[in-house]
Amino acid sequence: MSEERNTEHMEEQGAPKAAAPSPAQQQLVDDLRAALPGLEPAVRSDGWVELNVPRERWLDVAQTLRDDPRLGFDYLSMVSAVDYMEKGFQVVYHLLALLANKKLVVKVDAPERDNPVVPSVVSIWPTANFHEREAWDLMGVRFEGHPNLKRILMREDWVGHPLRKDYVDERPPRERVTRETYYEDLRRSRER
Repeated sequence: MSEERNTEHMEEQGAPKAAAPSPAQQQLVDDLRAALPGLEPAVRSDGWVELNVPRERWLDVAQTLRDDPRLGFDYLSMVSAVDYMEKGFQVVYHLLALLANKKLVVKVDAPERDNPVVPSVVSIWPTANFHEREAWDLMGVRFEGHPNLKRILMREDWVGHPLRKDYVDERPPRERVTRETYYEDLRRSRER
């Protein structure tokens, strides 16, 4: 996967870019460029700095994001996955440098529909543990190297990953509950 594809992907669905970064945002962009050659961070209009990372570089980049003293991203607050159907999946990480008050969004593409795989970062940020399990459970993104990648929300015998756009629920349809049907059922149960 090329870095060019990552940039294209970001522009198609990322947040609008801010007109002029603050001095702190510009310093973070400069520090990211110095620490991670070949990657191009961008400041979004919501104040977050965004970085698209090729999957094959993700573990090394994650280690640098945490350990480089210019960066110091010591807290992973969220991992989510996005299903872009024909383009595959993208895993989105929200990172914070708590004491320095810096924030970063990292996006890693996993273009395979049948078996999307991204390296696990549990060994770098332990908070990724349950987040990666949730992304696996609901979206089917496999996190290679995860110490306990198993379902966390769905039953163990659940088939498929229910938040994927191509997921088909094979369960029999259920009657829709509305306010009227709820109160009608409640009234009937009290009459018994």
